[in-house]
Amino acid sequence: MNPLVLFLPVYRASATALLAGLAVLAVADFVRIQFGLGSVPIWIGMLAVWFFVLSLFINRRRHAGRGVGLAFLPLGLAIVGKGIGAIAGLMPGIYNAMVEFAAENGVDTSDQAALAEAMGEPGFQQEFQRALQENPEMLEQLTGATGLASFIGFWLVILAFAIWFSRMSRQG
Repeated sequence: MNPLVLFLPVYRASATALLAGLAVLAVADFVRIQFGLGSVPIWIGMLAVWFFVLSLFINRRRHAGRGVGLAFLPLGLAIVGKGIGAIAGLMPGIYNAMVEFAAENGVDTSDQAALAEAMGEPGFQQEFQRALQENPEMLEQLTGATGLASFIGFWLVILAFAIWFSRMSRQG
């Protein structure tokens, strides 16, 4: 396998090269999410992973003798999957934080009706948001849970497309 297949969208990638390249990128992305890149902003690493994934899909389409336009679809849908995963990872933490906030403000959290009524009040949401802004540690803890969920959402979509693209037979 030509290692440049990973980095530049001007080569041809066999099915094996596509799958191996995506596996390498998934491991690198996981390490990036878990440990960061030091002083490099998170979005730069994320854009790099997206570019390399796109390069692999473009190179696979080239190898199959097909146009490269469809190579943008997996990345676009994977970004949507990443967003959905992040939201799904954030919701349980937000709900638990809201229940704790309600308990701190005298709401009987064992009574589901009272809890729902308290959470439905407009002032509750505003006060909860203010409490989140005043407590950056809790906010960081809540957003920290989204990394793995967004990773899973992104790579599940990429995996589905990788299976499809790896089965493309060569034309021309």
